Amino acid sequence: MVTMKVTFLTIFPESFDSFLDYPVIRRAVGRGLVDIEVVDVRDFASGCFRAVDDSPYGGGAGLLLRVDTLCSALASVAGTSSRTILLGPKGRPFCQRMAHELARQEHLILVAGHYEGVDERFRSHIDDEISIGDYILTGGESAAIVVAEAVIRLMDGALRDASTKEESFESGLLEYPQYTHPAVHEGRAVPDVLTSGDRKRIARFNEMEAVRDTARSRPDLLAHDRELKFFFLHRDAGGEAEVIRWLDGRLPVPAIVWEDGGFLLLDRLKGRSLRTTGRSRKLKTCAAVLRMLWSLDASDCPVRMDNVSVFSRLRKKEMSYDLWCRLRTLETVEPEEDLVFSHGSLTLDSIIVNGNGIVGMVGLQKAGVADRYRDLASILSSLEEEGVEGSELIGLLGIDVDEDRLDFFRQLGRLDSGASG
Repeated sequence: MVTMKVTFLTIFPESFDSFLDYPVIRRAVGRGLVDIEVVDVRDFASGCFRAVDDSPYGGGAGLLLRVDTLCSALASVAGTSSRTILLGPKGRPFCQRMAHELARQEHLILVAGHYEGVDERFRSHIDDEISIGDYILTGGESAAIVVAEAVIRLMDGALRDASTKEESFESGLLEYPQYTHPAVHEGRAVPDVLTSGDRKRIARFNEMEAVRDTARSRPDLLAHDRELKFFFLHRDAGGEAEVIRWLDGRLPVPAIVWEDGGFLLLDRLKGRSLRTTGRSRKLKTCAAVLRMLWSLDASDCPVRMDNVSVFSRLRKKEMSYDLWCRLRTLETVEPEEDLVFSHGSLTLDSIIVNGNGIVGMVGLQKAGVADRYRDLASILSSLEEEGVEGSELIGLLGIDVDEDRLDFFRQLGRLDSGASG
């Protein structure tokens, strides 16, 4: 077992007395999981007054921690495996992902800033700077304690219950609501499913409740799509929910379990990505999927993703000058469209299969009425990434391909993927 070392550099070492007595921290130290030392920076100050601070050159309110004193203190504890972190307002916002990253370090040195901050030259001696929030503290000691506790509790054996996987932020979600006795309080009963004894139903219910709580309280955590155990969660970019409802009974797609405020929670399809299958199955399934899409009567599809709609959407996005020029060029060579129902971003990963065939299609954020070459271009690119020649799929489809049209939609797809916002 490797013991992690955490060193605090501070001008107020007494700030850490109560932290060292926390049950979780005491247990981690007692089990040899972590070695903690608190170093008083004042011990490295020169002069009879042991001054650790001074007024800034050029004037200004407040004091700064001196670079010479901080560097002397750091040199006394740093080693080849040390990672030095300054706690201060200019740092990266601290999060659970960073806690996991730091928990893999052998030696963390946490430097508690104070007063108006540190002499700027000290930043060349640190590896990172972390902030725990956009507010002002008297000193960095509290922030250093927050970071240390978040890291230490991740170590196996630090908690009595070693599993931390279902806690808030571990899956990118807040933790689901929990209940205990009494079963009924002021007319509010514990949800029936939690007393059913059905572990799968309970797990599914808890996952959905976690999504709902996060969407309501911390929607900023839901900026990216994510695969959960039972569901797939993402923001509806504009018309996916309408398309999925329209596709019901027409094509195999995930069911909408819950939608609110632009968020969609979809049932996860039981199967595997077509990318994981052999070459022959890839080709035959891609051909079958394209035929399914192109055979639909799209006359009453509620969402349009034709070239006019795509160009209009792209113009509203932030993009580089290079992308903007490419957009303007494509608009001048836009071909006449052959409109069908389009998946919009068809790849091997968006086709889910099992031993019996196609389970369904996922990733319908850009689905709607569009030119049939839109899906042909994207699936050919996906096959080519796997080393499969596009001509093999075209041969299975038995069609003559307009290379200029195909190239147009390849470029449009790359442009759509490259634009941000």
